[in-house]
Amino acid sequence: MGFLKIKVTVIARDKNGRETGRREKESDLILNNFGTWLAGHIRTPAGGAATVTLKDTGGNNRSVDILGISQLFNGPRNGDTGTQVGVGSSSQAPARTDYNLIAQLGSLAGTTDGAWSSSLGRVTYSASIVLAGGGTVREVSCFAVWFSSITLYTFMLFRDNIADLVIDPGGSAFVLYQIQC
Repeated sequence: MGFLKIKVTVIARDKNGRETGRREKESDLILNNFGTWLAGHIRTPAGGAATVTLKDTGGNNRSVDILGISQLFNGPRNGDTGTQVGVGSSSQAPARTDYNLIAQLGSLAGTTDGAWSSSLGRVTYSASIVLAGGGTVREVSCFAVWFSSITLYTFMLFRDNIADLVIDPGGSAFVLYQIQC
């Protein structure tokens, strides 16, 4: 297993908030976007800017500063959220080159800020996604948002499959990503 371990937990809740199912999965697949983003942070000299090319959720290559002053990763801007999670219905196996959910259900949901636990060596992100029409969740993803004063891009960092998890109409999928370092 690699130096990072990703654990995703998805909890199905009915429209009254009662838990109706749960899935957990551990993986160590690092998508190209995450690897490129991380390498940019590690190789950048102190005080320098790092420009990397990532593929946005539309499949477009975008050159972005990851340490710029007028551009930010994952900071809220004009009501936009930073890190987001999403769910989908595809059972297609994740690939390192993935850049978006294959069959997205509902909208992406803004997460709690990435919380670092030094004692556990873990970063966590979580959010709930309401699925008005319900659906069967089979894929889960974590996204980063990058913006400058006029541009906003969304990049998928992780994508994982889980065993079928049925969400009733009006119910929600609570997604918890944990990145163990």
